[in-house]
Order: sequence, then structure tokens, then C-alpha cells
Amino acid sequence: MKLPEICIKHPVFASVLSIAIVLFGLLSFQKLSIQYFPEHKTPSATVTAAINGASAEFMSRNVADKLITAATGLDSVKTMTTDCQEGTCNLKIIFEDDINDVEYTSLMNNLRSSVEAIGDFPPSMTDKPTVTDDSSDTSMPSNIIMFVNTGKMSKQDMYDYISQQVVPQFKHIQGVGGIWGPYGGSEKAVRVWLQPDRMMALNMSASDVVGTLSSYNATFTAGTIKGQVRDFSINPVNQVTSVDDVRDLVVRVDDGKIIRVGDIAEVKMGEESLTPSILRVDDNLAMSIQVLPLKSENPVTVANKVKKQIDVIQPQLPEGIEMKMVYNQANFIKAAIDEGFMTLVEAIVLVSAVVVLFLGSFRVASIPIITIPVCVIGVFAVMHLLGFSINVLTILAIILAIGLVVDDAIVVAENCYRHIEEGETPFNAAIKGCREIVFPVIAMTLTLAVVYLPIGLMAGLTADLFRQFAFTLAAAVIISGFVALTLSPMMSAYLMKPVSTPAKWYQKVDAKLNVLSDLYTKELGKWFDRKALMSGIALVLIALSALAVWKMPQVLLPTEDTGFVEVTSTPPTGVGRQYHLDNNAQLNNVFKGDSSVEANLSYIEGIPTNHVLLKPWGERDQSADELVNEFIAKAQSSVSAYGMSFKVRSADNLNIATNMILQLTTVNRDTTVLSETASEVVKALEDYEGVTNIKNSMLRDQLRYDLSIDRNAIVLSGVDYGNVTNALSTFLGSVKAADLQADDGYTYPIQVQVNRSDLGDFKVLDKLYVDSQSGQRLPLSQFVSIKQVTSESNFKTFMGKDSAEITADLMPGYTASDVKAYIDDTVPSLLKPAQSYEFNGVVKDLVDSTAGAQVLFVLALIFIFLILAAQFESFVDPMIILLTVPLCIVGAILTLSVFGQSLNIYSKIGLLTLVGLVTKHGILLVEFANEKRKSGASAKEAAISSARSRLRPILMTSLTMILGSLPLALADGPGSLGRINIGLVLVGGLTAGTFFSLFLVPVAYVGMANLKQMDILTRLRTKPA
Repeated sequence: MKLPEICIKHPVFASVLSIAIVLFGLLSFQKLSIQYFPEHKTPSATVTAAINGASAEFMSRNVADKLITAATGLDSVKTMTTDCQEGTCNLKIIFEDDINDVEYTSLMNNLRSSVEAIGDFPPSMTDKPTVTDDSSDTSMPSNIIMFVNTGKMSKQDMYDYISQQVVPQFKHIQGVGGIWGPYGGSEKAVRVWLQPDRMMALNMSASDVVGTLSSYNATFTAGTIKGQVRDFSINPVNQVTSVDDVRDLVVRVDDGKIIRVGDIAEVKMGEESLTPSILRVDDNLAMSIQVLPLKSENPVTVANKVKKQIDVIQPQLPEGIEMKMVYNQANFIKAAIDEGFMTLVEAIVLVSAVVVLFLGSFRVASIPIITIPVCVIGVFAVMHLLGFSINVLTILAIILAIGLVVDDAIVVAENCYRHIEEGETPFNAAIKGCREIVFPVIAMTLTLAVVYLPIGLMAGLTADLFRQFAFTLAAAVIISGFVALTLSPMMSAYLMKPVSTPAKWYQKVDAKLNVLSDLYTKELGKWFDRKALMSGIALVLIALSALAVWKMPQVLLPTEDTGFVEVTSTPPTGVGRQYHLDNNAQLNNVFKGDSSVEANLSYIEGIPTNHVLLKPWGERDQSADELVNEFIAKAQSSVSAYGMSFKVRSADNLNIATNMILQLTTVNRDTTVLSETASEVVKALEDYEGVTNIKNSMLRDQLRYDLSIDRNAIVLSGVDYGNVTNALSTFLGSVKAADLQADDGYTYPIQVQVNRSDLGDFKVLDKLYVDSQSGQRLPLSQFVSIKQVTSESNFKTFMGKDSAEITADLMPGYTASDVKAYIDDTVPSLLKPAQSYEFNGVVKDLVDSTAGAQVLFVLALIFIFLILAAQFESFVDPMIILLTVPLCIVGAILTLSVFGQSLNIYSKIGLLTLVGLVTKHGILLVEFANEKRKSGASAKEAAISSARSRLRPILMTSLTMILGSLPLALADGPGSLGRINIGLVLVGGLTAGTFFSLFLVPVAYVGMANLKQMDILTRLRTKPA
């Protein structure tokens, strides 16, 4: 290859190449967005159907079955579930990760067509099911803005002000995908509370009231008057614009007596929800909104825009209203990225120190050190070209690249310097040294880059997370290889000087290294006769590593401390809202007075939920996990009204499940037996300490009234069946009769319902009437009978089969792999015939991730072997080089085990990276040994000579990689768990890999010398022409 020689002879050309790389990198850096993790898309769809008042069982049998049939013919379905509750049914389909946008669009069109083709839905379904594309660009909420009312504004006025005047100002910010909330109240509605006694006295029915409100609400256009001179448009003016107007509407006139809505109902402005959400912050009533940035936007930039908008809105707030951003996820993301860049600086300093120490000259050391900024900055151009972002994984890749990018330049500089020591001029030494080193540099560069090639062929969560890390690291290494063959030879030729008396400190270092070389050569010579012992030691270490993996906890991702703890409460079965109002203080006392808590947002919306916001990292001594353990201990001793589960919110925005989901299914539709099995499984899980907050979807925990309508009585009485069902819906439920276009410019729904105080006794049906065809008014109680029963609150299916879904949260200290092992050991014996179980949630994600990582690992080994075989023209040399891979993995696994770490995405990325790193040593040793064999040396002589001559560059490159990874292993602060994990893998693996490379590769080279003679490729290559 002539490129190094060209650059040596044309130094300006060589300099321009590197300057261009830096310029492109700097320009690209400004365009890169910031994320916490790379984006991961899950192609999915949801079909939603609704029938007002229908039971969960009715929805399952009459709606879900038809939706499942319609979706059964779709391709690439990964999971398909239905969830039917009272009045609603949702079909959720998750497609395979490897489908492209065109295939996804086609699948969505097919799904819509299949659903629209269903023609036998129940007649009571007024609206067709809707099919929703779930591939939204909106991420999870990243900012929580809190409003506290310390003034005289009413709760309803505060809610209206926030929803009508504050929320729109945030929605219009570029990068904001949506707003959740306000929480802590409800929309306004005109409430028409029917009074049964008055209606009975005046002989009024529900249809009279609803009909009156609907008719007054009708809108129309009057057209235009065409005149001879000019035209006039007619604008109908709505006369009903206030609650008083609604109250004064005439329902009927009896013998000259006017009956108005206000005569038979209490009409007032109220809340649309009968159970509006409540939010308390430190015992004060409050409200909050949550801001959702777009996935494609930079969350840090969006958060800054939100902050600026808060500053704009703050002076406009009514007196007594305080506004504050109490949680900003962008702070964690920015802090994690900043910590990554600090680690990057530390790695640069350590690596530079090692290079100077080994080369003994700042002038010589500058040759490999200059490659660091060129490669680090240049890789930003590749990231921008590939559509990557600055995230924790790409930052990790750049940090690890610090120890790698100098390797090739070190090899070049060290080899050129060796020739200067032998008497060559720097110019000739550079040309001669580069000629010798071109092949190893290309081999080492391609070997590390090809490790990640299979990732480009895969899809799914594992591949999406690996890809940006892998391709960023590979790009940095490829750039370093290019720099090592262009800039480094040129600098070697013009910066190196003939050997002079080195500095005294370096003479001492050099003497120690020479002593080490002598000891190493002497010790290595002994191991050529101990091949069996070396094999035994290797096998024992591999066995220990396998045992460590078996006992090591496995998780998908470590839980980083985002400072946000979500607390979910589980109340006793059947309790109502008043129970929560009476007992919510027990929950809040768990967090009250804790110096590490910034704010406790206590919600009551269905069931109580707490968002516990912790103080920033530097203002508290304990991690989120440690605080959660304290909260659990307090809750167990002081909270008797609820069960509680705690979870630290993740910052990854990957929609990864955090709880265990177990799907028990049956193929024979015997849900009674399935319910019994589910109860037995729940009992088994309750006996296991690793899970909490266990829930069973088939639990018969819903108290309800079965309302039976006597159709024969209706027919015989001459009453229309629809009038009966409409009256029941109005009286017992709530009917939106119309909209009030109020004079304040907003529109409010008009809700008609019997006063809640009258629904405590079903004898009210004696006072509620329907009209017969003869004009007679008959009480509803004549056609309706009511019976109290218990039933399942929802019905589920999984992959078209009836399912009992059991969910549970993991306790601190337990992992998804622990839970999976317990379930696999316990549940099979509890299953009845025709029943089976499947994992979903965090366990399924872990299984899929593990399978994906294993495939990547095997493919990486195959690709490396093939590349090395092609480069060395031999099948034996790659086998020798790859022998150290299992042992470097042993070192990584044992290091993780000693430090109590888990096996997760980060450690798997580190293990995959090790495969490429440790082969670099083997390539150097085998290539130089082969050169010695060509000169007539025996296999043993060649191996010893290669090992001695390559010891110093191997130690130097190993130390640069190890010290480049050391700041990761010692990391602290936001996002540190992942950095520590991958840092330990690399430090432990590289240490073990270097040691075994120096002994195992030379011994294997000699041991496999005879096998190499039989290598058909070697024989063909050396066969005389």
C-alpha cells in the first residue's frame, strides 16, 4: 500500500486530510441533537370499540372475538391482546421489529379494511371501532409544572384559567408534542340534576327534558338576503348562553301552566366529572400539567423553551397563583451527558500520560496523541451522516475510542522508532517501518470494525441500542486507522530525531521494561512444555465464569437515579372515593419531613398515586434506590389502608416495561377453571419475596347490579324498548343532551342525570316514567328487575386465546431473571389441561434482548474469523488469535461478579466490544511470528521473538485501553450505573485478555504449527509455480 509513503513525501497533503476531518466534525457537531438513549420504535396499532353501559363480558364475547377474527390474517404480528372493560374494548397489536415503513403502512391499511368489513356488531354499538396508528412522535412527559393556589381563586376557576389560558401557550412551543392535564380538577359542565319527586308530580319523563335541551341546542344557517343594491348575510343568534337561560327553558305547557327545566331539575355550573382528580402538594391543594416533547426533538432544548415560557407567563398569573417547574427530566439527561464528557477528558489525560511514559519523549508521544482530537471530532461527522444523536451510548463509544484510536498510531510510531534505534534516518525509518506495519494496522482496524457489522442486519431493541454505540466506535477506529496510515507516518518522518541520550526518568522506565521483557521471555519459555496445564487452567476459569453468569442477576437496563419515584397504591376491593379521601394522609406521611424529597405530588384519580420528586444529586446523600428501600420500610410499618409499590421512573423513553406480566391462557374457553388457576398462581407469587403489588385480571372483585329488562312486559304495555333503555341511561347514568355556547366564548356540555342523592335506593325507579303508545306514563320499575352480583372487572385475551393477566412489580434487589426462574420452576405444576403461560413485560424484553445479544456475539465471532482468514490466507491463524476471546470474557464476567454488578445491555455491549479488542494483540503476535518463520526461524523461535519484540507495544496499547476505560468504572453521578458496568467489563476483560494473549497465543502458535502445515490455504500459497 503506497498511501503512507505518499503522505511521508507530501506532508502538506497529509495535514490537509486530517484538518478536513476535523472541520467536517466541528460543523456536524453543531447539528447533532441530544437524547438520553437512541430512538427505538415499536410498530403497533390499537383498535378501540365502545358500547355505552355494556359489561366487560358482553364486550369480550360480542366485540373482541370479532376484532380478533379480523386481525388474525395479518402478517408479522408479534403479540396481539384484547382488554375489555365496562363499555370499552381495546385490541392491541405489536408488529415485528424488522418491518419497514412501507410494510407497516400496508399492515395498517389491511387492518382498517378488515375492521370496517365487520358487519355484525351489536346494534347498540352506535360508532364503528377506530383504528389508531401508535407510531406517535410524542415521547413520555419530561417536565412537570405545578400550580399552587394560596389566594382566593376557586378551584374551578383555577382549572379553567390553566386549561384555557396557560396550556395553549405551551402547546405552541416548537418541539412540544402534547400537554397532559391539568390534573387536580375537571372541565366545567352544566349539570341538570333531575328531581324524581317533582317529575312524578308533574308527570314528566326524561325524554321530555333531553328533547327540550337538544332542540334549543340545534344550530342552523339562515342564508343570505340578495338585494338590488347590496347583500345581507343572516347570522342566527343563540339565545341560550348561560345557566340561567338553561334553567328558564320551557319543557311543556299544561293548561296554561308553564313548566320549565328549573321546575323539575336543579341546574348549575359544575364539574364534568363526578369524581374529579385531586392533587395535593405538601398538604396544599394544587394542579399540574405535564409537557411531552416530540421524540425527534432535543429534550434539553425543549425544556429551555418551556422555562422561558414560564418566565413569560409568571407575571400574568392571577394573584395567589404560584407556578413552578418541579421536575425537569432534561436536567438528568444533560447532567448524564456532561458527566460523560468529563469522563472523556479524564480518559484523554490518562491515555496521554501512558503514551508519554512508554515512548519517553513528548515529541514522539505527540504522534499518537494528535490522533485523539482528530478521531473524536471527526466521528461527529459520521454520526451526523448516519442520523445519530449525542446520547449516553454514543458518548460511551467516544470515551472507549480514546484508548483505541491511539493504538494504531502507537504501533506505527513504535515501529518507526525501532528502525531509528537500528541506525536509520527518521525519513527512511518512517518509510521502512510503515511498509512493515501497513498490514497489521489494516487487519486490526477491520477486525474491530467488523465485530459490529451484524448489527446492521438486525432489528429490535437490542440492535437499536447497540447500533449507535457500535457504529460510532467503529467509525472512530476506522478514522484512527486512516490517520495512522496518513498523518502518523508523516509526523514520524519529520518529528522523530535520531536516538540521543534519553531523559533519566525514561532510562529508569526503559530499564524496568527491559527487566520485565527478560522475565517474560524466561517465563514464556517454560509454558511451551506445559500445554496441558495451560489448557486445564483455561477450562477451570471458563467453568468459574459460567457459574458466575448462572448466579449473576440479569436485567435489561440498570435503574438510573432520575430523582423521580412513582408510587402506586392498591386499595381494598370495592372501596369508594371517600375511602381515599379519609386515608390518603397515611400515604403522604411516608414522605413527609424527608430531607431528600423536593416535593410530593399526591394525586387521587381513581386510586391514589404519588409522584415523589427528589432533590438533585448534589443536594442529597442517598440514591433513589436507597430512599425507596426506606420508603418501603416506613410504608410497611405505618400504612395499613393500602398496599404500595415503588418505582424509579426511567429516563430512556424506550417504552420498556418495568413490571412482570404473566399471561395464563386456555384454548377451551373455560374461564372458570382458568380463573382458579390464576388464583393459585397469585398465591404462589405472594409466597415469593421478589415481587409485590400482584394483580390478577380475572379476580371477581367488581360489585355490580345486573339489570334485567322484561321485554314481554314492555311489548304488552305498548312501550317502545328504546324509550326504556334511553330513560335508564339518562336516569342512572349521565347523558350529554346538548352543548352550551356560553357568553364567555367557551362551550360546555349539558349533562342530564338523576341527582346522586336519589340513587341510593333503587325504589327511585317507581318515580321515573316512560310513555306508552297510548300516552299513558308507566313507572320504569314495572319493566326492570335488579340483582346485585360480583364479576370480573375486565376480560382479556392473548394471541386470540382467553387470558388471565397477572402483573407484579419487582422488589428492590430482585431482577427479571430471578422472577423468571421462580415462575418457570413453580407455575407449570399448577396448570390444568389446555392451559399454558407466556411472559410479557420486562421478562419478555429481557429474554428477547438476551437472544438478540447471543446472535450478535456468534455472528461477530464468525465475521472476525472470516476477515482474519482472508487477511492471513489461513484458517489456522484466526483460530490462534481467537483463543483469547473466551478468557477475556472470563475476566470480564468475574470482575462484574466481584463488584456485584448485573448482566445487562451495557455489559453485553462491553463483551461484544472485547471480542474485537483482544484480537488486536493476537494479530500483532501472529503477524510478526509469521514474518520470522519466513526468515527460516522455527515455530518456537518465531513465537518467542515475536512475543518479546511486541511486548512493549502490547503493554502500551493495553494500558491505554484499560486506563481509557478506568474513568468509566470509577464513574459517579447521573447516568453512572451504565458507565460503571461497561467500564468494569472492559477493565477486567482487557486485563485478562492481555495476560492470556501474551502466554496463550505464543504457546498455541507453536502447538498448532503442525496443524498449520496441513492448512490447505497455506500449502496452496507456498506451492511452487
